[in-house]
Amino acid sequence: MLGEILKNKREESGLDLREVARTLRFQYEYLKALEDEDFTRLPPDVYVKAYIRGYAKLLNIDPLPLLDDYAELRRKNSGGVQTELPRPSKNPSLPGIALLASLIALIGLALVIYLSFMYAGKSVAPVPSPVSAPDEGAPSKGSQQHVLDVTATETTWLLIKTGEGTSEEVILRPGETRKWTSESGFDLKVGNAGGIRLALDNKDIGTPGERGRVVRLHLP
Repeated sequence: MLGEILKNKREESGLDLREVARTLRFQYEYLKALEDEDFTRLPPDVYVKAYIRGYAKLLNIDPLPLLDDYAELRRKNSGGVQTELPRPSKNPSLPGIALLASLIALIGLALVIYLSFMYAGKSVAPVPSPVSAPDEGAPSKGSQQHVLDVTATETTWLLIKTGEGTSEEVILRPGETRKWTSESGFDLKVGNAGGIRLALDNKDIGTPGERGRVVRLHLP
Protein backbone atom coordinates (compact mmCIF):
# COMPACT_ATOMS: atom_id res chain seq x y z
CA MET A 1 0.00 0.00 0.00
CA LEU A 2 1.07 3.60 -0.62
CA GLY A 3 1.58 4.67 3.00
CA GLU A 4 3.30 1.46 4.03
CA ILE A 5 5.73 1.60 1.08
CA LEU A 6 6.72 5.22 1.81
CA LYS A 7 7.10 4.65 5.55
CA ASN A 8 9.09 1.40 5.20
CA LYS A 9 11.44 2.86 2.60
CA ARG A 10 11.98 6.00 4.72
CA GLU A 11 12.76 3.95 7.82
CA GLU A 12 15.11 1.69 5.82
CA SER A 13 16.94 4.86 4.72
CA GLY A 14 17.21 6.00 8.36
CA LEU A 15 15.25 9.21 7.73
CA ASP A 16 13.00 10.98 10.22
CA LEU A 17 9.71 12.22 8.78
CA ARG A 18 10.27 15.76 10.06
CA GLU A 19 13.71 15.71 8.43
CA VAL A 20 12.07 14.68 5.13
CA ALA A 21 9.54 17.52 5.48
CA ARG A 22 12.32 20.08 6.00
CA THR A 23 14.35 18.73 3.07
CA LEU A 24 11.43 18.80 0.63
CA ARG A 25 9.86 21.95 2.15
CA PHE A 26 6.58 20.03 2.44
CA GLN A 27 4.24 20.28 5.41
CA TYR A 28 4.94 17.56 7.96
CA GLU A 29 1.21 17.01 8.59
CA TYR A 30 0.60 16.19 4.92
CA LEU A 31 3.48 13.70 4.75
CA LYS A 32 2.21 12.06 7.95
CA ALA A 33 -1.29 11.84 6.46
CA LEU A 34 0.19 10.22 3.33
CA GLU A 35 1.94 7.53 5.35
CA ASP A 36 -1.24 6.99 7.42
CA GLU A 37 -3.40 7.06 4.25
CA ASP A 38 -5.66 9.56 6.02
CA PHE A 39 -7.18 11.34 3.02
CA THR A 40 -9.31 13.62 5.21
CA ARG A 41 -6.16 15.54 6.18
CA LEU A 42 -4.70 15.89 2.67
CA PRO A 43 -4.90 18.94 0.35
CA PRO A 44 -6.42 18.76 -3.18
CA ASP A 45 -5.22 15.97 -5.47
CA VAL A 46 -2.89 18.16 -7.56
CA TYR A 47 -0.78 18.91 -4.45
CA VAL A 48 -0.93 15.33 -3.14
CA LYS A 49 0.45 14.03 -6.45
CA ALA A 50 3.28 16.58 -6.28
CA TYR A 51 4.03 15.44 -2.72
CA ILE A 52 4.10 11.79 -3.81
CA ARG A 53 6.47 12.54 -6.71
CA GLY A 54 8.81 14.59 -4.53
CA TYR A 55 8.78 12.06 -1.68
CA ALA A 56 9.37 9.14 -4.08
CA LYS A 57 12.25 10.98 -5.77
CA LEU A 58 13.91 11.57 -2.39
CA LEU A 59 13.56 7.86 -1.53
CA ASN A 60 14.66 6.71 -5.03
CA ILE A 61 11.29 5.05 -5.71
CA ASP A 62 9.42 4.97 -9.04
CA PRO A 63 6.47 7.36 -8.41
CA LEU A 64 4.13 5.90 -11.07
CA PRO A 65 3.04 2.79 -9.08
CA LEU A 66 2.54 5.00 -6.02
CA LEU A 67 0.35 7.41 -7.99
CA ASP A 68 -1.71 4.49 -9.31
CA ASP A 69 -2.05 3.15 -5.76
CA TYR A 70 -3.15 6.59 -4.55
CA ALA A 71 -5.81 6.83 -7.29
CA GLU A 72 -7.14 3.36 -6.38
CA LEU A 73 -7.26 4.22 -2.67
CA ARG A 74 -9.11 7.45 -3.45
CA ARG A 75 -11.71 5.54 -5.46
CA LYS A 76 -12.21 3.02 -2.65
CA ASN A 77 -12.51 5.72 0.01
CA SER A 78 -15.04 7.65 -2.07
CA GLY A 79 -17.29 4.64 -2.64
CA GLY A 80 -16.08 4.04 -6.19
CA VAL A 81 -16.72 7.63 -7.30
CA GLN A 82 -13.83 9.16 -9.16
CA THR A 83 -12.77 12.42 -7.46
CA GLU A 84 -10.70 13.84 -10.31
CA LEU A 85 -11.87 15.14 -13.65
CA PRO A 86 -11.32 12.60 -16.46
CA ARG A 87 -8.32 13.10 -18.67
CA PRO A 88 -9.20 14.90 -21.91
CA SER A 89 -9.47 12.68 -24.97
CA LYS A 90 -7.63 13.35 -28.20
CA ASN A 91 -10.90 14.70 -29.65
CA PRO A 92 -12.36 16.76 -26.76
CA SER A 93 -16.11 17.33 -26.65
CA LEU A 94 -17.65 20.79 -26.84
CA PRO A 95 -18.46 20.84 -23.08
CA GLY A 96 -14.81 20.04 -22.38
CA ILE A 97 -13.64 22.92 -24.59
CA ALA A 98 -16.11 25.27 -22.89
CA LEU A 99 -14.83 24.20 -19.47
CA LEU A 100 -11.21 24.82 -20.51
CA ALA A 101 -12.12 28.26 -21.88
CA SER A 102 -13.87 29.15 -18.62
CA LEU A 103 -10.86 28.01 -16.60
CA ILE A 104 -8.46 30.13 -18.68
CA ALA A 105 -10.77 33.14 -18.27
CA LEU A 106 -10.81 32.68 -14.48
CA ILE A 107 -7.02 32.39 -14.39
CA GLY A 108 -6.72 35.62 -16.38
CA LEU A 109 -9.10 37.44 -14.02
CA ALA A 110 -7.20 36.18 -10.98
CA LEU A 111 -3.93 37.43 -12.50
CA VAL A 112 -5.34 40.91 -13.11
CA ILE A 113 -6.59 41.14 -9.51
CA TYR A 114 -3.30 39.83 -8.12
CA LEU A 115 -1.13 42.23 -10.12
CA SER A 116 -3.35 45.18 -9.21
CA PHE A 117 -2.66 44.52 -5.51
CA MET A 118 0.98 43.56 -5.99
CA TYR A 119 1.97 46.71 -7.88
CA ALA A 120 -0.44 49.18 -6.26
CA GLY A 121 1.43 52.39 -5.40
CA LYS A 122 4.65 51.23 -7.05
CA SER A 123 6.37 52.53 -10.15
CA VAL A 124 7.03 49.47 -12.26
CA ALA A 125 8.55 49.44 -15.70
CA PRO A 126 6.11 47.69 -18.06
CA VAL A 127 7.13 44.51 -19.83
CA PRO A 128 7.58 45.29 -23.54
CA SER A 129 4.82 43.89 -25.74
CA PRO A 130 5.59 41.59 -28.67
CA VAL A 131 5.25 44.54 -31.10
CA SER A 132 8.24 46.35 -29.55
CA ALA A 133 11.59 46.23 -31.31
CA PRO A 134 13.14 42.88 -30.24
CA ASP A 135 16.42 42.75 -28.36
CA GLU A 136 19.20 40.44 -29.49
CA GLY A 137 18.07 36.84 -28.98
CA ALA A 138 14.38 37.76 -28.59
CA PRO A 139 11.80 36.03 -30.85
CA SER A 140 11.17 37.67 -34.23
CA LYS A 141 7.91 39.43 -35.11
CA GLY A 142 7.23 36.91 -37.81
CA SER A 143 7.13 33.85 -35.59
CA GLN A 144 5.72 35.49 -32.41
CA GLN A 145 7.46 32.67 -30.52
CA HIS A 146 7.55 33.46 -26.80
CA VAL A 147 10.29 32.01 -24.60
CA LEU A 148 9.74 31.57 -20.85
CA ASP A 149 12.71 30.87 -18.56
CA VAL A 150 12.02 29.74 -14.97
CA THR A 151 14.85 29.64 -12.41
CA ALA A 152 14.25 28.18 -8.93
CA THR A 153 15.74 29.80 -5.83
CA GLU A 154 13.80 27.46 -3.53
CA THR A 155 12.04 24.12 -3.98
CA THR A 156 8.90 25.01 -5.95
CA TRP A 157 6.05 23.05 -7.52
CA LEU A 158 4.97 24.37 -10.94
CA LEU A 159 2.17 23.53 -13.38
CA ILE A 160 2.61 25.16 -16.80
CA LYS A 161 0.29 25.02 -19.80
CA THR A 162 0.98 26.49 -23.24
CA GLY A 163 -1.55 28.05 -25.56
CA GLU A 164 -1.05 25.08 -27.88
CA GLY A 165 -2.62 22.76 -25.29
CA THR A 166 0.46 21.06 -23.84
CA SER A 167 0.98 20.95 -20.06
CA GLU A 168 3.74 19.89 -17.67
CA GLU A 169 3.92 19.53 -13.90
CA VAL A 170 7.39 19.79 -12.32
CA ILE A 171 9.16 20.27 -8.99
CA LEU A 172 12.14 22.61 -9.37
CA ARG A 173 15.05 22.48 -6.93
CA PRO A 174 17.19 25.52 -5.99
CA GLY A 175 19.44 26.44 -8.91
CA GLU A 176 17.41 24.52 -11.53
CA THR A 177 16.36 26.37 -14.71
CA ARG A 178 13.72 25.25 -17.21
CA LYS A 179 12.68 26.80 -20.52
CA TRP A 180 9.39 26.59 -22.44
CA THR A 181 8.34 28.08 -25.79
CA SER A 182 4.90 28.92 -27.15
CA GLU A 183 3.36 31.13 -29.82
CA SER A 184 0.19 31.66 -27.77
CA GLY A 185 1.57 32.29 -24.27
CA PHE A 186 1.59 30.42 -20.98
CA ASP A 187 -0.72 29.66 -18.04
CA LEU A 188 1.17 28.95 -14.81
CA LYS A 189 0.22 27.76 -11.33
CA VAL A 190 3.07 28.23 -8.86
CA GLY A 191 3.12 26.54 -5.45
CA ASN A 192 5.80 28.86 -3.99
CA ALA A 193 5.65 32.23 -5.75
CA GLY A 194 8.71 33.57 -3.97
CA GLY A 195 10.81 30.55 -4.89
CA ILE A 196 11.25 31.25 -8.63
CA ARG A 197 12.33 34.02 -10.99
CA LEU A 198 10.74 34.44 -14.39
CA ALA A 199 12.11 35.80 -17.65
CA LEU A 200 9.86 36.24 -20.69
CA ASP A 201 11.53 36.71 -24.09
CA ASN A 202 14.85 37.43 -22.31
CA LYS A 203 13.23 40.11 -20.12
CA ASP A 204 13.58 39.52 -16.37
CA ILE A 205 10.20 39.98 -14.66
CA GLY A 206 11.32 38.80 -11.23
CA THR A 207 9.40 36.70 -8.73
CA PRO A 208 5.63 36.43 -9.26
CA GLY A 209 4.72 36.78 -5.56
CA GLU A 210 5.59 36.20 -1.94
CA ARG A 211 7.36 33.17 -0.53
CA GLY A 212 4.96 30.31 0.20
CA ARG A 213 2.08 31.88 -1.75
CA VAL A 214 0.19 29.94 -4.48
CA VAL A 215 -0.38 32.11 -7.57
CA ARG A 216 -1.75 31.71 -11.07
CA LEU A 217 -0.29 33.65 -14.00
CA HIS A 218 -0.98 34.15 -17.69
CA LEU A 219 1.95 35.35 -19.79
CA PRO A 220 2.51 37.52 -21.67
